[in-house]
Amino acid sequence: MGAPFLPVRGILGSVYLKVNPRFRVITDPFSGEELAVVQALTPDVTLIHGAVGDEQGNILIPRVSDWRLAVTASRKVIATVEERVAGPLTDQPEWRLIPAIWLTALVHCPGGAAPTGYPGYYPQDEAHIALYLESTREAASFAHYLQDQVLKPEG
Repeated sequence: MGAPFLPVRGILGSVYLKVNPRFRVITDPFSGEELAVVQALTPDVTLIHGAVGDEQGNILIPRVSDWRLAVTASRKVIATVEERVAGPLTDQPEWRLIPAIWLTALVHCPGGAAPTGYPGYYPQDEAHIALYLESTREAASFAHYLQDQVLKPEG
């Protein structure tokens, strides 16, 4: 969005103002009311996974997601997608268009959301998620998980 901060309702009087220096209280210049604001985040890179990408670099993401916020806040955005099509893509009832202007790179990566699921493509892999969660209990088992599931060469 490019804004340095945004107003946040419901924060006044909460512990957030004491524990997070990114929250501040200002006076609304229009109403004079005290208002909590939060400093904007500007990630260096955001990674997202979309349903479909076209030759122009546009993608579709689930309309119910809030990824658009991360995309517009980031310096660079790398998107992976389940499918590539000629396009051009347009907004659809269940899918939100993210225009190519917001993306740095687009990669065709079927199954890229696994082991979590992706709406309309595949469900989450409960057994794999359980394996991951179990592996995170100890550093050695997590290192083994990373080697076997993430770093191992394909083939």
